[in-house]
Amino acid sequence: MHSPQPAKAQSAAPLTRRDDISRFWASAIDLEGLVTRPPMGDPDHSGSDPALRQIAAGGLTPWQMRNVQTYVDMYLRSTIRIEALAGLCNVSSGHFQRAFKASLGETPHKYVTRMRMETACRMMTDTNEPLCQIALECGMTDQAHLTNSFRRLYGIAPNAWRKQMLRERSGHSSHEPVTVALN
Repeated sequence: MHSPQPAKAQSAAPLTRRDDISRFWASAIDLEGLVTRPPMGDPDHSGSDPALRQIAAGGLTPWQMRNVQTYVDMYLRSTIRIEALAGLCNVSSGHFQRAFKASLGETPHKYVTRMRMETACRMMTDTNEPLCQIALECGMTDQAHLTNSFRRLYGIAPNAWRKQMLRERSGHSSHEPVTVALN
């Protein structure tokens, strides 16, 4: 039987021990410049930078957060899926949900709902659009969906909140009658 032979070296000149040692030290010096040493007494290696501390704690990186926020702003009217958000960050859905919560302290679903409610609040105070139209503009299925989500988050119905805000803007006290034309 014939046993396989090890592959022969490609270089014509044999390497000396001195060449091997020089290459090793050159590599070590190159690597030393690339590796940053954490400050003493900093167990999570984050220094004083809160963004690095967030990443070290398992949160999303700043570029990932920007991608998610931009996507949510652009597609607030549409259905926003966890898989799409995770894909923006190049991570799995499970990892994304854990990292998102570590970064913002709330789930992605609560974040999207909060963004929708903030948009609804701006629209209720800045426009005369009916609540059913505002609901659709904010990505809710209908006015009832908006009302239930709004009440759950703020503890008041959106129409009552809108009237209260309009009353405060016009300078009336809560005891004076106010006529507000809402379509």
